[in-house]
Amino acid sequence: MPDRLLRRWLALGAAAVVLAAWVFGSLADDLAAQDESGSTDPAVTGWLVAHRTGWLTNCLQLLTWLGSGWVTIPLLLATAVAIPLWRSRRWTALLAIVVTVGAAALVSVAKLALARARPEVSEALTAAGGYAFPSGHTAQAAAAYGLLALLISLRVRGRARVAVWLGAGLVVLLVAFSRVYLGVHWLTDVIGGAALGAAWLVTVIATACLLSRRYVWRPTATAPLSGDPDPEPDPLPQPNRRPHP
Repeated sequence: MPDRLLRRWLALGAAAVVLAAWVFGSLADDLAAQDESGSTDPAVTGWLVAHRTGWLTNCLQLLTWLGSGWVTIPLLLATAVAIPLWRSRRWTALLAIVVTVGAAALVSVAKLALARARPEVSEALTAAGGYAFPSGHTAQAAAAYGLLALLISLRVRGRARVAVWLGAGLVVLLVAFSRVYLGVHWLTDVIGGAALGAAWLVTVIATACLLSRRYVWRPTATAPLSGDPDPEPDPLPQPNRRPHP
């Protein structure tokens, strides 16, 4: 991919990171200042608690696990083996680990820094420990399923690509909704988690694109890995081929 197009994608990614960081920072700043006077969190949680139904509770108690690292990490590693970037399973697996583990680390730091209490334990329908903001499950879902959608969408075209991204977005929304519905997070917790996960994902992907140009991509490496399908053009931005001196 030409450098000009790569710069455009990086600029778009930078804008996305700035927007997500602004959302997260605004929420965190309000919480740090203990300015929750106008928050709609109690009203949203109260309404959901009052309108819980048995079948929906059972479904969301299962769907909420889609945001757990016990699900996202194995899923991404399996996808990295099946459809690696740059024809390198090792680098794709490393990318998946950095995305998931890094998101979890950022969530832990933010929780300790803000120390926001969760909703009343009596309203919780699933186990959850620690502080509330941001939602770890939502951050993991935004980062992991965003990366999963990227890996899959690079192998499909047209409406299938749109469907992949819509599906990933739906999973993130369901995980976020489940955390509020089940009474372990406030609404702003899941918004902050989604923003943090998205910002981290875009940052890692942009960094990986730049590093791949120097350390992963090689002009002479045209043969696929053993057991891989026929070579395809590398999906992420790569430099123009230049002859060796």
